Amino acid sequence: MSRADAPRYRSTTDRPVHFLAVANARGEEMGYLWANDEDDAAGWCLRPAGDRAGFGEGLEWSTKLAAAKARGLVPTAALAELARGSDPRCVSHVVPGSLSTAPSLDALTELARVVTGADDRRLLAQLDRGNAKAWRELREALTGLTDEDRDVRWSEGGQRPDGSRQMGFPLHSERLRRLVGALAAVGAVTPAYLWQDNPPPALPADGRLGPADAVRAATAVVRGERFGDGTIAQAAGNGLLDAVAESLCAWYEAVTGGPEAAS
Repeated sequence: MSRADAPRYRSTTDRPVHFLAVANARGEEMGYLWANDEDDAAGWCLRPAGDRAGFGEGLEWSTKLAAAKARGLVPTAALAELARGSDPRCVSHVVPGSLSTAPSLDALTELARVVTGADDRRLLAQLDRGNAKAWRELREALTGLTDEDRDVRWSEGGQRPDGSRQMGFPLHSERLRRLVGALAAVGAVTPAYLWQDNPPPALPADGRLGPADAVRAATAVVRGERFGDGTIAQAAGNGLLDAVAESLCAWYEAVTGGPEAAS
């Protein structure tokens, strides 16, 4: 029997689900194993705000669930078996005593989206607080940004002489490129944040961001530009980019003792 033909639990249910929390070696939750016997359903629910290793570990846990199905275990029995055999010394493990129930798979998915203090600390740990030059560059780039830089113009698209069509693209000023480069240099653009699995960043009504949210926004904006032109231009125009840089500079100055520490 091929892997494609191997028996598997159903991947969805509209009934209540039992679930177990799965954590990394630091005790941070990476995702949830869930099950429902009535629908013969079970699977892995990633925490989008969590550790990037949750992707690979999710595949490992899903493989273990498939093996349990092949041996004829009902979904909740598979969960119990995985909990018994879990080793806290591994890259990921079932949190002891974490078995609980959610009213639906959608409710568990919403729980998985809750951001924790550990999520914030992991992102802030990616920032290179020892690179005073990069932080000074970020502060200077923010100070030097003008309204003209924020109002990004686009090139003209149209038909080329060879008949192909060229799409317009944003024309970032040198000062704007300097700011974006400084964000990357201080570590604010990081693979530790799963930006594609989270909602697009938005500027709060008060125009202020916490430092961890600034890292999330910086990552989503800068990496998003690689997949579709315009995310940097939009963030520059609506004030998000300013809020990101201001928040990060304030954080750095607080943890290092003030702006003079970057001099």
